[in-house]
Amino acid sequence: MWTFLALAILLGALGQILMKIGMKQAGPVPLHDGTAALVVYFFKALTSPPLLGVVVCYGLSILLWLAVLSVQDLSLVRPLMSVGYLLTLIYGIYSGETVTWERIGGTLLITGGVFLLVRSA
Repeated sequence: MWTFLALAILLGALGQILMKIGMKQAGPVPLHDGTAALVVYFFKALTSPPLLGVVVCYGLSILLWLAVLSVQDLSLVRPLMSVGYLLTLIYGIYSGETVTWERIGGTLLITGGVFLLVRSA
């Protein structure tokens, strides 16, 4: 079951990364151009390959997550999903986002908490 959990975490993080890539390609949301422009914008964005990939990643992640929940305590496995924060931080560094020491420190604190949780299991 731990393999399913790891895959659910990876797919969730990959979904976030694909969402960022897709929205970067789509550009800023046209908030001041009227409803029709918003509809066209979101239709194009939601039918782009990266955002279609998000649907696949999240769909598979949910199925794996359901399997994990069928046999594990929620109070243990839900906090473990926060490992996805570390994965998205690594993506942020790799992709050239502005990653401050505060972001790194906060993410490491979360990851440290996850480590303590796993040790208590």
